[in-house]
Amino acid sequence: MSEAGRLVNVFVDPKPAFADIAARPRWWAPMVLIMVCSLAYLLLFSSHVGWEHFMRQQFEQSPKAQTMSPEDRERAIQMQLKFGPPFGMAIGVIAPPISMLVSAAVLLFIFNNMLGAAVKFPQALAVVAYASLPQILATAGALLVMFLKDPMDFDLKNPAGYNLGFYLDPHAVPAWLVSLAGSVDVFAFWIILLMATGMAAVTRKRWTTALTGVLIPWGAFVVLKVAWAAIFG
Repeated sequence: MSEAGRLVNVFVDPKPAFADIAARPRWWAPMVLIMVCSLAYLLLFSSHVGWEHFMRQQFEQSPKAQTMSPEDRERAIQMQLKFGPPFGMAIGVIAPPISMLVSAAVLLFIFNNMLGAAVKFPQALAVVAYASLPQILATAGALLVMFLKDPMDFDLKNPAGYNLGFYLDPHAVPAWLVSLAGSVDVFAFWIILLMATGMAAVTRKRWTTALTGVLIPWGAFVVLKVAWAAIFG
C-alpha cells in the first residue's frame, strides 16, 4: 500500500491499512504531516488571535494570578510575552513526535510484558503515528472555530467542543472535574480505537485484548491528569 493509500485508508478502511502498516512499519509520513499541521495552526493563531490574548486568558483563569497586584500581574504578562510565543511554537512542533515516541514505548512495554506479545518498536511507533491522524481533522475544526468566532472568545487550550470539558465553566466547577470531562473527547476515543486496531494487527491478538492494552496507559494518564488538577488547580 502506498503512503497516500495508508493515509486515506486509516480513515475509511483501517483494518487492511494497519495490516499493511504492521508488515511494513513506516512512521515518518503521518508524523511529518501532523507536525506541519500543528505549525500551520500555531502560525495562524499567532496572526489571527495573538499570544497576548492567550497569556491574559491564562492569567484570568489562574487562582494564583488573582492574588497578585495589577502591577505584578502586568509585569508577569509582559515577561511571558518575551519568551512565551517562540516557546509555544517550538513545543507545538516537537510535542507530536515526542508524544508518539513515548506512547510507542509505553505500548511496547505493556504488550510485550503484560500481554505476552512480541512487538518491535518500529511497529508500535508506526501504529501510534498513523492512529494519531485524526488530530489533523481536530486541528482543521479548531481553525474553523478560530475564524468563525470572535478571536477574544477563542481558547487555544480547548478550542472546540470535541470534549465535555469545553462546556463547563472553569470558574464554576472544580479544576479536577474540568480535567476529567476534558478526557471524554471524541477524537481521543477515535485515536484509541485506531490504536487498538493497529496493535491487534501487529500482535495478531483479539481486538478486545488490544483495546485493553491501549486503555491501560490512557486510563493511568487520565488519573494522573485529574489528580494534578485537583492538587494544583
